[in-house]
Amino acid sequence: MMWKQNRLIVIILLLCGAIVALLPTYWMFVTAFTPEEDIIRMPPRMIPQRPTFENFRKIFLLTDPKKSLSKWFLNSAIVSVTVTLTSLFVSALAAYSFARKKFYGKEILFYLFISTMMIPGEILTIPMFLLVKKLNLLDTLWAIILPAIPAPFGIFMLRQFMQDIPYDIEEAARIDGCSDLTIFFRIILPLTIPALTALGIFTFITQWNMFLWPLIVLSSPEKYTLQVGLATLQEQHVRDYGLLMAGASVASIPIIILFFVFQRYFVRGLAAIRG
Repeated sequence: MMWKQNRLIVIILLLCGAIVALLPTYWMFVTAFTPEEDIIRMPPRMIPQRPTFENFRKIFLLTDPKKSLSKWFLNSAIVSVTVTLTSLFVSALAAYSFARKKFYGKEILFYLFISTMMIPGEILTIPMFLLVKKLNLLDTLWAIILPAIPAPFGIFMLRQFMQDIPYDIEEAARIDGCSDLTIFFRIILPLTIPALTALGIFTFITQWNMFLWPLIVLSSPEKYTLQVGLATLQEQHVRDYGLLMAGASVASIPIIILFFVFQRYFVRGLAAIRG
């Protein structure tokens, strides 16, 4: 009986936490469908009395030809998908080397590489900017993509997962004449799919929501990512909260869809890594 009461208390606490966490997202969507005169009305209404698509119409029909939501959306999609796929492949190769191979100085090199996770990203901003400028990549999407490909956290995460794969499977493949690349692509990668899925979601969300670095390296409005483009709308329409929330709602839709589609693999990957 006591166990059931404790379980009920835990469920109630989790539900309260979920409501608190989802409330900002709910308010964002409500504001996006609310007319401007109702947004500033006090006290605020949790349910819009006069729902409208006017804010979305304005966000999709921006008058400035250099400011296009569809173009910003496409730029963010290109950056996020490219970085996610490339970073997963590079991280998996590096993690395989650190987890399954033996070479001189492996542990020292691994810990030196992982120690870069302790360096705040703000400290690297100026050196990265100078390097990108020297490579003539400023105001291009490559200036965002290339610095994001090396991922110490991804290598660490996949290495921990690959270390738990039984070595007997790899030895049996070598006896059958499989090369290192064959073992990597046909044995290690399929067994690492849960961890790769979790890491892919982390990477995609991080790149989709990135704001500071694209703001620094991009100067042409037509090359802005979605987050930077929405910030320019905030400067232009300071009091148009409905327009801003409509843009934020559009920006959040891919993340919500991604999580619901891969939710099962995401949870499985985190559980496997933790275990």
